[in-house]
Amino acid sequence: MKGPTQLKHRSDEELMRACQRGDGNAMNQIFQNNKLRIFNFCYSLLGNRAEAEDIAGDVFVSVLKNKDMYDPNRTFSTWIFTIARNMCFNRMRVRKHSVSMWFTVKGEDKEEAWDIPADQDDSSEALLKKERAQRVRRAIARLPFEQKEALELRQYQGFSYAQISDILGCSLDKVKILIYRAKENLRKDLSAFIEGEQA
Repeated sequence: MKGPTQLKHRSDEELMRACQRGDGNAMNQIFQNNKLRIFNFCYSLLGNRAEAEDIAGDVFVSVLKNKDMYDPNRTFSTWIFTIARNMCFNRMRVRKHSVSMWFTVKGEDKEEAWDIPADQDDSSEALLKKERAQRVRRAIARLPFEQKEALELRQYQGFSYAQISDILGCSLDKVKILIYRAKENLRKDLSAFIEGEQA
């Protein structure tokens, strides 16, 4: 009774090594481990659910197709997010216009509920948290693209500054500047709302 049960306890790096050896179950587990994070990342950059689903699917096709190019010494999450970022960027080039992200919160859509309370509490405090989350998402949507993706990778995906530098293909200093400016822009954008709450 080995195989699938063991796969659940292996890291993505170990699963990729198994995938490189031709283990189909390993690729399936990689997909299960990462599909939601990749979809959320693509959705945050593209602002379009259908496009995000298409690109997320393409990301895993690319992972399988290029499995032998994966360096086992490299963090898998950095590698797959680099692929996802490049594919999103290419899709936006095809659009030939800037991305307009507008997050909508739907109670039945768990994939979009990043920082909304999981319970169905309709108290005034829960509603306030929901409103805050919506305003933050809208403010993030208005950020310049590079700031948006750097902040997304840091705040929502939990990558380190060094990993973000690797994914974006830029210096560590630039990552720090992008995230600093993103936070400053968010603070300015949300200042009226914050002051209104404190009044």
